[in-house]
Amino acid sequence: MDVEATLEHLYRLERFGIKLGLDNVRRLLSLLGDPHRGLRAVHVTGTNGKGSVAATTASILRASGYRVGLYTSPHLVRFNERIRVDGEPIPDDAILRLWSGMQPALQTMMSSGRADHPTFFEVTTAMALQHFRERQVGVAVVEVGMGGRMDATNVVDGDVAVLTRVGLEHTEHLGKSIGRIAREKSGIIKPESRVVTVDQEALPVIEARCRELHVPLCVVGRDVRAERVSGDLDGQRILVRGPFGELEVHTPLLGSFQIENVGVAVAAAAELRAKGFRVPDEAIRAGVSSTRWPGRLDVVRRTPTVLVDGAHNGPAAAALAAALRELFPSRRFALVVGILSDKDLAAMAGSLGPLVRRVVATHPKSHRAFSAEEVARAFRPYGPVDVVPDVGQAVARGIAGASDDDIVLITGSIYTAGEALAHLGESP
Repeated sequence: MDVEATLEHLYRLERFGIKLGLDNVRRLLSLLGDPHRGLRAVHVTGTNGKGSVAATTASILRASGYRVGLYTSPHLVRFNERIRVDGEPIPDDAILRLWSGMQPALQTMMSSGRADHPTFFEVTTAMALQHFRERQVGVAVVEVGMGGRMDATNVVDGDVAVLTRVGLEHTEHLGKSIGRIAREKSGIIKPESRVVTVDQEALPVIEARCRELHVPLCVVGRDVRAERVSGDLDGQRILVRGPFGELEVHTPLLGSFQIENVGVAVAAAAELRAKGFRVPDEAIRAGVSSTRWPGRLDVVRRTPTVLVDGAHNGPAAAALAAALRELFPSRRFALVVGILSDKDLAAMAGSLGPLVRRVVATHPKSHRAFSAEEVARAFRPYGPVDVVPDVGQAVARGIAGASDDDIVLITGSIYTAGEALAHLGESP
């Protein structure tokens, strides 16, 4: 069986949907020999920014000399991107071998009469943890899929638990208020964790969890301060101050929202020192500067300028709009946009619409996506809209109508961003 056929089998597990809870994944891992036991880890949750924080933290740890596993989701172009060791996506042959080796465990679970078959995310998480054990990683950076307390990744006990900014998301699963969602996300905090978060509405809930477990908490925006020194399309210089002293770092990641994310990653590195990890200041500087996180305010072409961003909800769209006003004052954009149907389409249109001069509405390959016509209706009050359901064709339409000094923005979902990058021949 080749890797595409294997991944087809794996994707079929999506029919089992989202099942929050740890019983299934714990049983699967037990049958696989508990590959997560003893794993040193940074566990990252939040609503927006967690991927950038995870990638930056992993880069800092690599620069510190550790063999580093990185588990994130979803992928942009290829499944392999989800599971990395020292920046390299998991090879096809490892996927084949891990999937094959997992079959006896899956069959045992199915033959025991239990109704709950492991889901796609549970199996993928187990595959990542197996790969990390086989590659003998010194530390893993693990991004939560959804929530925290009942997420499959919560079998990991993080040396440092990171909670980025919390917003309303997946309310049908996590709760309909910031407080309830924050309680779910705070479930990744364990008795041995050190915790990093940001000054935000959810902070009292996070503080209460830390007091309950008697674990130390570092708050970016209170205990640690991050501010931009300078910036252009090649990156930003950021000054981070905290109990660890003062560090000026350069990140290639664009956008004012990345200032806070870099502050969180630097604070997480400082907390890792308190757990016994060797993370020199120079490694922090080198790690931040070498971070790569495609599809996040990513300049993929210059003539015309083509930006790809995975902003996928209301708060992310608002942050993206603010960053664009800062980077390109008084400019209007050609927007190619496709959005998932569990997101606040009106809020996203309200943030991005005032910046556009024309829109190409599209539909990423997900059963959870709004139709291109539904997206078009939301953006019509802001300018002329073309409806092109295929993302690749929509990107081509957006670029074809642009002059050399125009700016084409492709956004609305990680899925839209990934299909756009694949069409443009950009490999994450």
